[in-house]
Amino acid sequence: MSKKVHLIINLTPEAQDAPVSQIKERIKCESKIPWCKEIEEVTFQENDETYDVLTKNGISNNVARNILDLYNQK
Repeated sequence: MSKKVHLIINLTPEAQDAPVSQIKERIKCESKIPWCKEIEEVTFQENDETYDVLTKNGISNNVARNILDLYNQK
């Protein structure tokens, strides 16, 4: 049985101006993760999409924004 891991990462401020395709390619080519044989897929999600998901699930706008702000400070 093979095992897979899903990672969620925050990008550096320098990545803000880079195109998504470049970010994905650099992650696949330059990542050094112990025990990682291959990075199969890199998906990209803007914070605003996460905000929309939170608000659509009954969380108020202010609370959703606070959650994202706290998450991005780590």
